[in-house]
Amino acid sequence: CLLALAVLLFVQPMPLGAVVAWSLVLGGGLGNLLGRIMNGGRVIDFMNLGIGSLRTVIFDVADVCISLGIAWFIIEQ
Repeated sequence: CLLALAVLLFVQPMPLGAVVAWSLVLGGGLGNLLGRIMNGGRVIDFMNLGIGSLRTVIFDVADVCISLGIAWFIIEQ
């Protein structure tokens, strides 16, 4: 899927908003893939957010890029 998306970005003319959205999805997917390959299948690039000792949000950076890209694409349509 990532290879097809990369080819689509370079072959198919599309508006700037769609290019940005799909680039976020592609970058997040490649980030996940490379991170898993380089770290023995473990996820190490995550953020842990909270206030003081209260930890409320833990997420993977690449997944945030994918989610933002999909949201951007939906909003642009």
